[in-house]
Amino acid sequence: MDWLKDLLNPGTLAMLIPISAIVGGFSIAAFKAHHRHVERIEKIKQGMDPDS
Repeated sequence: MDWLKDLLNPGTLAMLIPISAIVGGFSIAAFKAHHRHVERIEKIKQGMDPDS
């Protein structure tokens, strides 16, 4: 349980929270970009013009 005490240390949390927020933000942005790409490809396959 010492690892939990180290993890909940205010100094450790002060570094972990911003790092996890940045990683989470990039992950969400990458997922959204991938989803837009997949939907665009599906529109093209169905014969629609995705730019209109």
